[in-house]
Parts: sequence; C-alpha cells; structure tokens
Amino acid sequence: MKTEGEQPVYKLGILGASSIAVPAMLEPARAIEKISITAIANRTAYKAAAMAEAYQIPYVAGSLDELLELGDLDGVYIALSNELHAEWAIRALQAGKHVLVEKPICLHPEEAERLRLVKQSYADLKLAEGLMIAFHPWQQALKSIVDSGEFGALHRISTRISVPAKNRHAGNYRSVQAKGGGAFADLGCYWLQFVQTLAGLQPSRIRAQSAFDGPDGCDWTFQAALDYENGLKAECLTSFELPFRACHTLYFDQTVLTVPDFFRPVKGFYKIKIRHDLPDNRSTLCEFEPMNYYVSQLEAFAEMMSGQRADNLEASWERVRLQALILAEARQQRVYEANYL
Repeated sequence: MKTEGEQPVYKLGILGASSIAVPAMLEPARAIEKISITAIANRTAYKAAAMAEAYQIPYVAGSLDELLELGDLDGVYIALSNELHAEWAIRALQAGKHVLVEKPICLHPEEAERLRLVKQSYADLKLAEGLMIAFHPWQQALKSIVDSGEFGALHRISTRISVPAKNRHAGNYRSVQAKGGGAFADLGCYWLQFVQTLAGLQPSRIRAQSAFDGPDGCDWTFQAALDYENGLKAECLTSFELPFRACHTLYFDQTVLTVPDFFRPVKGFYKIKIRHDLPDNRSTLCEFEPMNYYVSQLEAFAEMMSGQRADNLEASWERVRLQALILAEARQQRVYEANYL
C-alpha cells in the first residue's frame, strides 16, 4: 500500500481476464482514488495482455502464481472460473494478499469449511465475496422498515430473477454442472442474500423443484421456498428461459412493497426505488441517489482492507450451506410444476 497525502492507495492484481473483471473491477477502479489496478494474470496469456492494454494495467504476470508472488500487491480480485474460486482464494491468502473473489465464493459446503479454516490462520487479511447487491443501502432501508413494524408484520417475500440465456450459455460456466451451472446456482445467491438480510436463513422447511432440463442436466428454471416458524414465507423463481425480470415483492399486513429492476445498477449509476404496490397506492416510499453496485462493492472492499469494515464471512458460509441444501432438495423431488411467480 502506498500513500498519497492522507489517502491510502491499495494496489490490486486481477486473477483471470474474464468479462466480469471489466464492470466489477476495472471500470469502478477508475472512480475510486484509493484503488489502483497494477497487475493482471490469466491462464491464457493473450487475454490478460489485451485487457492490460485496454485498461492501462502496468504489469502482465506470466502466470497466476507469479502474480501472487508480487511483493507490492495489497490484494487480488479473483475472476477465474467458479470451480477455481476456493483454490485460488486459499493460495492468495497464503501469499499474504487480501482477497475479493467473484461470487460464488465457492461451490460446496466442503470448500466453504476449508476456506473458513484457512482464513482463521490469516486473521489480518480480508476475504470477501463479490456479491455486489449487498453493498447498496436499499436493503438496510428495507430491513429498517420490516423491523419498525410500520406496515404491520411481513408475511411473504416473493422474488423473481430471470435472465434469458443467449445461445443456451454455450461454452459458458452456466451450462456446466461442475462449474456451478444452472439458474439457481448463478442467480439464487442474490435471493438468499436478500432474505438473509431481512429475516435470516434459519427456515423450518425448505421446498424446491426443477426439471433440470438445461444443458448438462443444469436447472434452466428453478423454484424454491423457505418457510419460517413465525409464518413468513420466502419464495423465489430463477430462470434462464423466461423474459428478463429482477424484482422483490414484500407482503405486509397493511401494504405491498416492491423493489423493481433491482439489477439495474450493475450497468452504471442508476436509482433504486422502493414502491408501494397496492391498487390505490403506487407511490414511491424510498428513492436512492444513482449508485453503481460495483463501485459500492469496491469502496467497501477498500474499507475492509483498511480495517474500517468487517468482511462478514459467516454470512457467506451460511448461504453456501443453504444453497446446497436447496439444490439437493430439488434433485430429490424430481417433480416440476410450472407455477411461475
């Protein structure tokens, strides 16, 4: 880490020249003075070189291991294929680097436990999952509304996240089971993180179903529901084949609230609104200034590295465990009914 005046500047390297590295790291870094991207490596070297040229990254390492050996890097962003996330997060920690790993932080509970144990040996280093929606204030605003009881009890959370697959995700990790393929593995984490914020992830019952009729036996449309002891029901539909939609709907005693198009700030600086959704009340309850999810995420990671913010890993481990249970439940059921939310 270097210092310019009173402003610490963290030097980061990128492991993996995948397309997500551009919106998630390279573009937001331009807007954050305390972050500097100084190195990149990729298993296919020419991709790293091309990205370095396009974004003025000073150094292209000859290998992933070489990048981790660079002594002047404070941290790394891992944008490798999903099945490599846990392995390289561990290697990066062992190399003395802070780590921001693209979601999912890992694929299986066994990997989560290994990561957790390794992280315990590196208490001074930060490890964070790049689940970008977690770093925007609209979720905490909704939690405050729920906790206040101003609209009575919250009875139901209904979420739909459908992003049509181009060319059935041919050649993409989303169509390969071993790489975390399928709609629920790719999109369900956003639902779980949201429900976790509002109600926790200790349901009394799990229900899930899918036809698993996508490439390589991946789920192309997936339905899941969590029932809680207090009567709350949280349900979600994720899909790679239905028209685009990203919306949360919350049903209270006295109103219905929606967060429409909550994915929009991945594309740039956009507003998020929390709205009433009653026949006689379509008003906006809260409106947030335009923000970019990835800028907020990178700012939060800088705060983690400086010790101003906790990395909240227990929440990540909890999501990995529950997501695995939900997927297992759907595979056991092997029953599918088209009951779109």
